Amino acid sequence: MIKRLFLISFCLCFVMQTVHAGIVEPVFKQFKDPNQDGVDNVPSTVSIQITPDGKKMFLLDHLENAGSKKVYIYDLTTPFDISTLDVTNRTIVSLDGYGDNMGGNNDNKDIEFNNDGTKVFFFSEYGTLQIHNLTTPYDVASISSSTVVADDGLNYKTKYSVNNIKGVEFNNDGTKMYFVDGTQHATKIAQINLSTPFDPTSGTKVHTLDTEPAGVAFYTMEPSFDDDGTRLYISEALNNSTGATTYMYVYKLSNPFELSSATFAGKWPITANGRNISAYSWTFGNNGMKAYIATEDANADGDDIIYEYDLTCPYGIVLCETDAVTAIGAQVEIAKNVIHQNSSTIFKRFDWLRRNDERANLTNHEVKLNINNPILAALKTNFENSLKNIQFTPASLKKENTNKNKKNWSHWSHVDVSFGRVGDTGSSKPKEVDTWGVMYGLDKLVNSKIFGYAFRYGIDQVDLEDGSSNELESHTFSFNMYSSVPLKRQSNLNLLLGVSYLRIDQLDKKNRETGERNGKQIYTSISYENENAFTKYDLIPFGKFEMGITQFSDYTNFDVISNNIENHERLTFRTGNASAGLKFDSILYLKDKTLSRNGFIEYIYDLTPDIDHHVRSHIDNVSVKKTIKTHSLHNVKGNIGFEYMNSNGSTIAINYERFQSLDETGHKDSLLIKLGTAKKQNANFDVIYDPINNNKTEISYLKDFDNFKLKLNSNYNLFSKIPDYGANIELSGTF
Repeated sequence: MIKRLFLISFCLCFVMQTVHAGIVEPVFKQFKDPNQDGVDNVPSTVSIQITPDGKKMFLLDHLENAGSKKVYIYDLTTPFDISTLDVTNRTIVSLDGYGDNMGGNNDNKDIEFNNDGTKVFFFSEYGTLQIHNLTTPYDVASISSSTVVADDGLNYKTKYSVNNIKGVEFNNDGTKMYFVDGTQHATKIAQINLSTPFDPTSGTKVHTLDTEPAGVAFYTMEPSFDDDGTRLYISEALNNSTGATTYMYVYKLSNPFELSSATFAGKWPITANGRNISAYSWTFGNNGMKAYIATEDANADGDDIIYEYDLTCPYGIVLCETDAVTAIGAQVEIAKNVIHQNSSTIFKRFDWLRRNDERANLTNHEVKLNINNPILAALKTNFENSLKNIQFTPASLKKENTNKNKKNWSHWSHVDVSFGRVGDTGSSKPKEVDTWGVMYGLDKLVNSKIFGYAFRYGIDQVDLEDGSSNELESHTFSFNMYSSVPLKRQSNLNLLLGVSYLRIDQLDKKNRETGERNGKQIYTSISYENENAFTKYDLIPFGKFEMGITQFSDYTNFDVISNNIENHERLTFRTGNASAGLKFDSILYLKDKTLSRNGFIEYIYDLTPDIDHHVRSHIDNVSVKKTIKTHSLHNVKGNIGFEYMNSNGSTIAINYERFQSLDETGHKDSLLIKLGTAKKQNANFDVIYDPINNNKTEISYLKDFDNFKLKLNSNYNLFSKIPDYGANIELSGTF
């Protein structure tokens, strides 16, 4: 027995060590010679970049003499596919004569862009820098004496104490800059914090990461980060005609973009087409699902070759991790959407009541209590008499009337369907969001004030466009209390307080559940509107404030692709927005019918702060902070709708709504449908209690829909030790 246990333990340890030691390797796809036919070493690639849309590639040359420094620009007819690299029609742009001199022969240069492609930087190994402002993003072909930023006279090697600038990188927002000091046997990376984004002159050196302990034997070249700054990659280079093994080194950063939090994760021997190559320059593409390596040395594939790789997961070199920023960002988006859908629907209820303030008696509910017991029969009559005045009506709810002190109720329902795309930012991948929900509400007039309750059930489906084909599916139950208080001068204050329970399932592309997260939230919304008629369209100015607090449970995500398990900590965060706009209303009277044309235009400022979330991988047990940034601070929302009401009170309303981000390409389209009737519909609510017959209790609800009757029954023995209960639904009709 002991031998068996020992053998099992040994096998488990071996498997765990094997899993831990295994690395994720890029998959070589193809190579391309970027040189003109019959021309060698032009360009001898020293820096490579590709646009976010994959349609243009840029190369800098290594061997060109002083006075002939050039940028080579290539179009890709198929995005991210270097086999379609248009070598014949490439554009060549000289850097000479603009700002700083880019140095002489056999030196390193680096091309970098800011986060939106409107500024391009050319760094040289000697510490000089040339900057151009681009009117059209990534239009490097347009650089001239009019686009160049005046020479600052600085030498960045001296300013930041770097021996050899082999590569340069910025973080997403340009507040940090990184210099690779690629001196052989003394390789380091310096972090420079910039007080002005993308201004290299405004920096302070805060940390230097020594890469020698990781095993770097040659020169370090290009640095790069993943999308959220939690992984750092540096390449190793050598004139590799000898076929020596060089590596790509990977670090994990527990604090995004902070080199002081870096932990070495592993290295990948750089190979292509079955041979060792040297990554003199390289870059990611296609949201981290592609990598491109450019060589400067001659090998069996030729001289100065570009190699293209497919990655099995976003930024998948050495290790795979789920795109937690995108996934958690999607969960935050679901929480915001739940609050928005509840408040938006209920505030449309206020608008409907305002438009139909003279219509009453939409429904009539009679409540009856039946007790089959002589002892309690005497109580029945008194109780029923107390309920006779309970009538459910949607009355004016705004104007004073004789029934304002009665319990006049109205009930309503609403269905919403929306679809859109959000989150296309530098650190978060876009997400396709589809939502549908149904809401049921009850409200009444209390001393000229509206008071009501509403329940909503909603489903959100989010497709994560992060290369994983994963999706999120949420189910939400919400309860709301709302009120509208009339103020002076025909103005109203609308109030909402709600709570929600959320369950979010994370699914892979085969619809397998990889993680489950629960959440709860509390939220409030307040709006003010003035109903004085402005113009014939009854323009109504309004302002609105919305705030919510959401708490997500901790959960475990099983990543099938990377064979990784991620533990996500509990997350509590605040969301909110402030807005202002104009509503309009125009009612057309057609004999015994009315047609309402309504809508609004609204500016929304997002008050949601950056949200920090911590996730730990079982592979290395390193806790990493992921930061979810607000997608868009400035947004606009528009709505247009029509409502048709017949003389018998039957009504149909359709609203189309568009939410548009002004800071990025995010948007959401919503379609809301409401059906209603003013015809009286009798309903009976019965409670039957018989203490003589084993305390049998029966509850039933009967509603009459013209020729059809709906009956719900349930029974329960209140005091039985063995539960005895049941329920049934009956639907009957007469013809």
